[in-house]
Amino acid sequence: MHTAARYIGRHMRSLTVIAVTVVAGLCASSVLTHAEASPAPRMVALGNSYISGQGADDYRPLPADTSSYETGTTGPDNYCFRSRHAAVELVARSLGAPLINVTCANAQPQHVDRTAQFDEGRQIDHLPADTDIVVMQVIGNPEFLNVVACVQLRECEPNTVRRSMRVLDEQQRHDERRIYRKIKARAPDARIYTLGAPQVVPRVGQEYRARCGWFMSDREVVLLNNFIDKVDEISRANAALFGETFVDLDRAGSPWRQRHDLCSADPWIWGPRLHAPQYGPDNLSLLNWSLGSYHPTKAGQRATAQVLGDVIRARE
Repeated sequence: MHTAARYIGRHMRSLTVIAVTVVAGLCASSVLTHAEASPAPRMVALGNSYISGQGADDYRPLPADTSSYETGTTGPDNYCFRSRHAAVELVARSLGAPLINVTCANAQPQHVDRTAQFDEGRQIDHLPADTDIVVMQVIGNPEFLNVVACVQLRECEPNTVRRSMRVLDEQQRHDERRIYRKIKARAPDARIYTLGAPQVVPRVGQEYRARCGWFMSDREVVLLNNFIDKVDEISRANAALFGETFVDLDRAGSPWRQRHDLCSADPWIWGPRLHAPQYGPDNLSLLNWSLGSYHPTKAGQRATAQVLGDVIRARE
C-alpha cells in the first residue's frame, strides 16, 4: 500500500513539472509573439525652440558652432534650429521609435496648424494618421520673447508681463486647445504629451545676484516666475481637459529640481548670449542676437529627456 502511494506521488509530481513547463513555454511564446507583433511607437514632435533643441550647442566660439543642428535649419532661409541633442530626439532613440520632428525655433501656435513658417509648411501637415505619440510644446511665443526682452534690456515694468500673461489666458490657452482638437482629428489614436517649462530662473528667495545681478532684479525674478508658472498652468489644464498627459519637469525625482537655472552654480539654461544670433551674424539687432538666451543647454535637454522618457514609458 505504501509502495503504491509513493509511486502515485512521484507520478503526480512528474505530471506537475511537465504541466508547468508546458505552460511556461506557452507564456514565453505568447510574449515573444506579442513583442514581435508590436513595433516601436511612431512619434511626432510639434512646437517651438524649447523642444527643437535650440541652445543644445556650443556658442562659445566665434563664429558659433552650429554642427549639432539639422542641416538647413540654421539659415539663411530656415532658422528652426532642430538639434540632435533635443530631448525628443534622445527619447525617440532610446525607445527605438521612428520620429518626425517638425519643431521650429520661434514657432507660435499659429505655425502648428494655421500658417507656414520658413519653408516647412504647417507643422500639423506632417502628422500621419497612424501616429502613436505626439510630444508638443506650443504656448509661450511670442509673449515669452517679449518678457525676456523686457527683463534683459531694461528694468522690466510689471504691466508688460501682466499684458503678456493676459494674452496667454485669453488667446494662447485657446490656441493650444484648437491644436489638441486638430491632432485628435488627424491622428485619433495618438497619445499626446505636452512638455512643461524647466526652471529657467531662480525661485523667489534663491540667491542669484552673484551671476545674474548685473541684469536681473528681485522684481524681475518674481515676474519671470509668474510668467513661467502661467505657461505651465495653461498646459496642465488643457492636458487634463483632453485626457492627455502634462509632463511636469518639476515633478518629484526630476533632475531639474536640483536647481540648474541660469543663475545657479551649474546652469542648464543659457543666460544672455549676445554672441549667439538667432538670425545670423549679419543681423545686428540686439533683440535678435539675444534670443538664444534662456534656453536649455545640452545637459538641460538630457534632463528633460529623462523626465519625458520616464513619463512615456509609464503610460505606454
